[in-house]
Amino acid sequence: MKTDPVAILIPAYNPDDKLVALLDDLKGRFGRILVVDDGSRGCGAVFEAVRSRGLPVAVHEVNRGKGAALKTGFRWIMENWPDAATVVTADADGQHRPGDIAKVAEASLAHPNGLALGVRAFSGKVPFRSRFGNWWTRQVFFLMTRLRISDTQTGLRGIPAALLPRMLALEGDRYEYEMRMLADAKRHDEPPVQVPIETVYIAENASSHFNPLRDSIRIYGALLKFCISSVGCFLLDNALFTAALFMATRRTDWRRATCVFAAFAVARAVSATVNYICNRKLVFKSKVSKRKSFLKYWILVLAIMAAGYGLTAGLSRVLDAKGFAITVIKIAVETALFFCSYGIQKRWIFRS
Repeated sequence: MKTDPVAILIPAYNPDDKLVALLDDLKGRFGRILVVDDGSRGCGAVFEAVRSRGLPVAVHEVNRGKGAALKTGFRWIMENWPDAATVVTADADGQHRPGDIAKVAEASLAHPNGLALGVRAFSGKVPFRSRFGNWWTRQVFFLMTRLRISDTQTGLRGIPAALLPRMLALEGDRYEYEMRMLADAKRHDEPPVQVPIETVYIAENASSHFNPLRDSIRIYGALLKFCISSVGCFLLDNALFTAALFMATRRTDWRRATCVFAAFAVARAVSATVNYICNRKLVFKSKVSKRKSFLKYWILVLAIMAAGYGLTAGLSRVLDAKGFAITVIKIAVETALFFCSYGIQKRWIFRS
């Protein structure tokens, strides 16, 4: 494999001698390697060793995050190595083997219209936070994108040069940027190709700069806000439903199914309007037409309401439920419909 078409990009924050060892191995395979110093402190000797090997180092004066370091590297490569066919990103902590980096480079050259991902099997001795974190992100990522990626946290990625302008346009400066890069892959001409690589963790992954709480909030910010908005309106809806159901059953002689429908209508009219405003302005930050999105939203509301009413009333009759027991059944039904609602709002109603 020719090395000239491949540019290796390694973002580094407070690296140690493992970075130098990795570069020594890579120099025998690749002719173009760029290191981005993302505001490291106390690592002057490491970066001097990098430069002494004739390798360029792009520098951030202060730490700006992995996403920002990747973008700096993409710009540098586009300006200085414009004939590079693909860029392969790798981590600086020695957890990506040179042979695996070469495998991803080969896959990326053969797959010029999509990403090439080095994916780990997570077999053997893997830190619990890494195993659980990857399992969790896989499930949420599939819910959000319908893409099956077996290792959403991999930093070993092959990115064709034609996609670099697109990568630079994505938002995010820290770990959330890598997730946005994967989410954007559903719009590429080809889906990501997944290359199996060795699972390596050094000292229980102690060198990782990933903060599980802080960076998970960044990565899943939209989904978390959607959950908060939905839960708030969910509680409002059920409070209104229970109150309306109580009033209908106490003050009218309507049949049970009619009382359930009336309570549904009152509760949903109020809670859905509040939920629409929250989702449009705070969750998806959509700029689509208010009239069209509001109309689509209410089409969804009516569809979900019909499904919720049918299931709630049907289960209430089958179980001969009364009073508050009907509310419990409704909560179970609405939980199942929640996931459907998120996907439809993201892809159809508020999609820019």
